[in-house]
Amino acid sequence: MMSQLHDTTADESVTQAIAEAWPRAQSHWSRFLLLSEPIANAEQEGIARIHLGTRQIELNSPQIREKDLIDCIEALLAHEVGHHVRYPGSLAVDARLRLIERPLIPIEGYSVINLFTDLLINERLGHDLQDQLVRIYQAFAGEFPWERDPAFLFYLTIYEELWGLEPGALMGNDRAAFENACPGARADAQVLSQDLFVLGPNLYTQFLYFVSVISRYLKPQEGEKREVTNPYECGCADPSADDWAAALTPDAREIEAIRRAIAEGWITVEQGELLNGPDALAERILGLPGQGGINAEQVPEIMAAYYRQEAEKYLFKPPPQRLFGDAVVPTTLDDWEPGDPVRDIDWLATLTGRGDVLGAVMPQKRVRVAEFEGYDVPFWQPRIEVYLDVSGSMPDPRTARNAMTLAAQILVVAAIRAGGWARALLYSGGHVAYWTWCRSEVELSRFLMHYIGGGTEFPFPVLRDSVRQCRTQQPIRVVITDPDFDQNYAKAAASRRILAEAVSESPQFVLMMHRPNPERLGHYRALGAKGIAIDPMDDFPRMAADLARALFPERTHGDL
Repeated sequence: MMSQLHDTTADESVTQAIAEAWPRAQSHWSRFLLLSEPIANAEQEGIARIHLGTRQIELNSPQIREKDLIDCIEALLAHEVGHHVRYPGSLAVDARLRLIERPLIPIEGYSVINLFTDLLINERLGHDLQDQLVRIYQAFAGEFPWERDPAFLFYLTIYEELWGLEPGALMGNDRAAFENACPGARADAQVLSQDLFVLGPNLYTQFLYFVSVISRYLKPQEGEKREVTNPYECGCADPSADDWAAALTPDAREIEAIRRAIAEGWITVEQGELLNGPDALAERILGLPGQGGINAEQVPEIMAAYYRQEAEKYLFKPPPQRLFGDAVVPTTLDDWEPGDPVRDIDWLATLTGRGDVLGAVMPQKRVRVAEFEGYDVPFWQPRIEVYLDVSGSMPDPRTARNAMTLAAQILVVAAIRAGGWARALLYSGGHVAYWTWCRSEVELSRFLMHYIGGGTEFPFPVLRDSVRQCRTQQPIRVVITDPDFDQNYAKAAASRRILAEAVSESPQFVLMMHRPNPERLGHYRALGAKGIAIDPMDDFPRMAADLARALFPERTHGDL
C-alpha cells in the first residue's frame, strides 16, 4: 500500500512507517473500514487528529520525528481510528457530550471530553499497544505548563493504575507535589480504572461517572477562564448546526444515564434537573457555541435547525389553492447541471440512454416549453403568508423555545413540502420581510430567527398592499401575535377596513394569539378569521393541533 502523504518535509522512513502501520492500525478495530489513508499536516498543534466530518486522519510528521516516535505510528493511527469507530463515533454524539458537560464543568475554555474518549480508546488498545502508548505520553512529559493541572495529573494516574505502571511513570517529576496536594488521587484512580469500563455500552453513563470523579481535581474554581494547549488533543472538528440542534433534546440514552447518575450519587438532583428538567432546554441553549458574543452568528443557524427539526414532528399538508400558469409539455433532453432542480431529471430516459453507471453520474433533464402561448391551466398548490410578532412580549426564539415561531416554521415548511410557496414578515415597532415567494425552507427558517423586541405595531399597510398585489391568487394568511394587536386594530378605522378586506379576500385567514381577550377573539371570528388561542408558549403539540384544526375545520383530530 502506497501512502498518500503530501508533506514535502516528511522523510522516507516516516512515510514508509505510516504505509506499513496503516493496515495494522485499522485491524485493531475492523478490517472493513471506509477510511482514506492518512495525510500530513505539520501546522496542527497535536501529534495526530481525525476530522469526524470528513473522517480524515492527519499526522504531524515533524513532531513524530522530533520525539522519535516513528515506531509508535501504529498506536497513533489506531487511536484516531478509535475516535471514528466508537468514541465518540460522530460529531452528533460529541455535541451531546459538550452540552452535558457544560452545567457540570462551567469553566470557560476547559473540557475533559477528549481525555474521556482517549481513555476509553486507550483502554481498548492497551492490551496490544501499551508500550507504544506509554512512550507517546512520556515523550511530552514536563514540557507544557498545563501538565501541572491536577485534573490532567490525575488522568495520568489512571493510566498508571490501569496499565500497572510504577507510580510516576507518566507524571515524572510532578508526582510528589501532586500526591502531596491530592493524597486520595491514587485510590480514586484505582476505583475508576476498575469501574468505568464496565458501565458501557451507554457512553453517557460512563461520561457522567468520569466527570463526577475527575471534577474533584479541577482547578481553578468554577467561573474562571482557563486556556489549554494540549498536544494530545485530537481535534475532532466542530458539530454541524443540525448536530447541535438535535443535541438540544436529550435522547433516551442520555435520560437513562442521568437517571442512573442521580441514583448512584454521581451528580446531585439539581444537576440532573439542569440536564433533563423543566429548564434543561434553556440551559442547553446557553451551552451552544456562539453564546457569550464569540461566533454569535452560529446561534441563529443552530436554532433555525432546531425549529426545522421540531416542525418535522407536527407537519401537515396545507390546503391546496387553485392557481393558474402556463401549460407546458416535455420536449428535448439536455444535460442536468448541479444547481438545476432535481425534479427536472428524467431518470427513465437517462438510464435507458446512458445506462445505470454513466447515467447515475450524468443525468439528463427534460426541457419543458409552453404548449400554446398564453394558454393557462390550473395548478393546485398552497401559498402561505406569515406575519410573526417579534415584540418584547414574545420570547426570543434564539434563547428560548417559542411556540409562535414554531407555528410559523410549520406553516412555511408544510407549504414548501407540498410543492407550494411561502413568505414571511417579522414585525414589532418596525418590520423586516422575506417577501419574495420562496421554496427554501432553510432560508425561511434562518429568517425567522431574527428578533426585534420593543412595542407591537402591526403593519396594516403591508397587508393592504399584499391583498391588492395578489389579486386572483390570494394566499392563506396567518397572523401570529398577542393582545397588543387589539390596540393596533382598534386605533384607526383604516386598520379595521384593511383587516376586514384581507379576511374577506384570503382563502383562509388565521389569527393566532397568545392569551387573547376572548371578546376580541370572538370579534375577529365574526369577521371570518380563524381564531386560535395559545396559552402556554411551550406547549408545542397543542399549538400544532390547534393550527391544523383551523386550516381543516371539517376534519376530526384523527384525520390530521
